[in-house]
Amino acid sequence: MSDERTDPIARRDEVLELLFWLEGEGIPGAATVAGMARFLARPAEEVHEVIVQLQKRGDIEPSGDTEFKLTETGRREAGRRFAEEFAGMTGQGHGECNDPTCDCHTNPAGAAECHAARAHKHSH
Repeated sequence: MSDERTDPIARRDEVLELLFWLEGEGIPGAATVAGMARFLARPAEEVHEVIVQLQKRGDIEPSGDTEFKLTETGRREAGRRFAEEFAGMTGQGHGECNDPTCDCHTNPAGAAECHAARAHKHSH
């Protein structure tokens, strides 16, 4: 198993996920090499190397003089990776419980039953 801090694929994933999050949050001025280096707690030179690789792949492009943004292809890839990475925190839908084996995650009727059962528990 490789160390995430040194694995080049993991570093690309980090930058893609960070850009996806920055764009989603609308944080201005953070998608620079220096800004991403601060967010990722990595040396700026390392972040710059990853940015060059991602530009060559067509995943990101310059946005102004010093910032970068995801291309359409990069946004799809970053969104998929972000969803996978944070599924445990973002996957719970409205009315779903925290039990991953519960029927409420796949069955609308199950969601209604689960929600009713949880509401009944909290009404006492």
